[in-house]
Amino acid sequence: MSDDQNAVSFYTINDLPAFSPVEGISMQAIMGEKMMANWVWLEPNTVMPMHEHPHEQIGAVLKGALELTTPDESQVVEPGGAYVVPGGVPHQGVAGPEGCLVLDIFSPPREEYAAQARGEG
Repeated sequence: MSDDQNAVSFYTINDLPAFSPVEGISMQAIMGEKMMANWVWLEPNTVMPMHEHPHEQIGAVLKGALELTTPDESQVVEPGGAYVVPGGVPHQGVAGPEGCLVLDIFSPPREEYAAQARGEG
C-alpha cells in the first residue's frame, strides 16, 4: 500500500511475495486500510484445518474445487462459485484432487497474514 492514503496502488500478482500459513497452501496478498485480498493456492487434497477468526471473509474459487465445511454444512465450491463466512464462524477448506486457486477477501485485514506477507512471520 502506498504511504499516501489517497493514492491508487497497482500490483502484479506474480510479483507479490508468497507465504505459507499451512503446509500445502501458498498465499499472495495485497492490503488496504480496511480490507485485504489473498490469492490462495492449495495443493491437491490439502486441508486448511477448522478455524475461526473475527474477520468477515468472502471467497471465490477461480480454479479447481474447494470443499468448504462449517459446523452446519459442507459444500463443494467450483470456479464461478463464491461464499461468505461471517466473523466468528468455524470453517474448514479442503482442496479437490486437482488443487484449487481461491481469491479470499478479509475485512478487516488479517494482521497475521499481513505480517507474513511483509516477511515478518
